[in-house]
Amino acid sequence: MSEFYGYERSDGSIGIRNFVPIIATAPYANDTVKRAAEIVDDAIPITHPLGRCQTKPDVFQTYRTLLGYGTHPNTYGTVVVAHAGEIVDGDELADDIAETGRPSASVNIHREKGVMKGLEATVNTAQEMVQDASAMRREPFDISHLTFGINCATSDTTSGLCQHKATAGAAWRLIDQGGRAVFAETPEFFGGEDGLAARAVNDELKQEILDRVENWDQRLRDTGYDVRGAQPTPDNMDGGLTTIEEKALGALVKSGDGPIQDIVDYGEKIPDGSGMYIMDTPGHGAESVTGIGAGGAHFMVISTGQGHTLSNAIMPTIKITGNPNSAERVPEETDIDVSDALVGDASIEWATDQLWDEVMEVANGKQTLSEVLGESQFAIHRIGPST
Repeated sequence: MSEFYGYERSDGSIGIRNFVPIIATAPYANDTVKRAAEIVDDAIPITHPLGRCQTKPDVFQTYRTLLGYGTHPNTYGTVVVAHAGEIVDGDELADDIAETGRPSASVNIHREKGVMKGLEATVNTAQEMVQDASAMRREPFDISHLTFGINCATSDTTSGLCQHKATAGAAWRLIDQGGRAVFAETPEFFGGEDGLAARAVNDELKQEILDRVENWDQRLRDTGYDVRGAQPTPDNMDGGLTTIEEKALGALVKSGDGPIQDIVDYGEKIPDGSGMYIMDTPGHGAESVTGIGAGGAHFMVISTGQGHTLSNAIMPTIKITGNPNSAERVPEETDIDVSDALVGDASIEWATDQLWDEVMEVANGKQTLSEVLGESQFAIHRIGPST
């Protein structure tokens, strides 16, 4: 299949969903956002604890992440809700979203003279956008428009042997047809960074990958934390992983062995060119997935050994496992069970085909288990302390 059915945006991007997020600029708008989303069916609440009393690097990162969700291919239009005068300016954010041609509106609770009127304004604006969005119909587009997000969760000994390989196979199948893929979790490269850097398309990128890994190492050491003594995590060890090098080499399997085109900052837009990209994120799954979402990935494949609730409100998340015990124990966290490739007679190519078919169905509108169950997390990575 070389086509999918999606929604065309004014900026030329193509969405596989048609969401209307309601975005809080600071925690004091969170309750209004959540209440509005409870009232307006199909509105997506984006809440978080940031957007106030942050250092300049964090203000920039928070703003870029929120902007990424407002301009995401899967976003039809956005309602930005501010409490008062915040360092993340709601009017500015709404204006920047509108520059992409998407419907966008700003509600300021103080300007509306209180929570009740602020809620009313938010609900009225969101319901109009949701109704307008519902009138759109999917149209056929080439799959080269798609961006494939990759993340892992609760890895175990099955991960690098089975589901990571299937994930890589499906990602490169999209790349070979003109699409792109992105993976992340830089601290999980520790012990495997030399092999990863060797895949860079040029020497400058090779050095940058090594520098980014070293930067994370130093940041963690500055806090008194040595990742070499803290990885693998307890759940990884429960799953049979024994060393940080074993975890790193397994984790990198999910990106395949082809060339790396570039590395981007947290929440930065993923380039349009075909190929495999890295986003520099922490290993914290919710923060990593949130960053990749801000970068514009259409969907996320989460390769898990022991099952996980990790998900996202804007990107559909497809959970794949090769661990038959996990697939049986937590079926609601398993979209695709490819354990026959590990304990049965099936091949990794078969597992790749299973995942690819699911990816295309999700791109065409099939809901993932996380979507059906209403599961999502939104966690922006922060760089420094609050002020």
